[in-house]
Amino acid sequence: MSTEQIEIKTAISIDELRLIVEKYVHQDKMSYAEAICEICTAKEIEPEDMAKIIKGPLKAKLEAEAMERNVIKRTTGYIL
Repeated sequence: MSTEQIEIKTAISIDELRLIVEKYVHQDKMSYAEAICEICTAKEIEPEDMAKIIKGPLKAKLEAEAMERNVIKRTTGYIL
């Protein structure tokens, strides 16, 4: 039996996700949620798996958008 390591490549990196989402939002006039769903469909990634890699400023923008649209309860006074 071989002791070679198998490397599994991720479908999308965090930086690639951020760049694609920003492109969709600014050029194609999508919301952050729509952009993320579009990427999930294109890359065949389950939304639950995508949620695990959304962090930092992208997560903050997504939460602010959801609060603005009354999708989630407003927790701060921050608005986009």
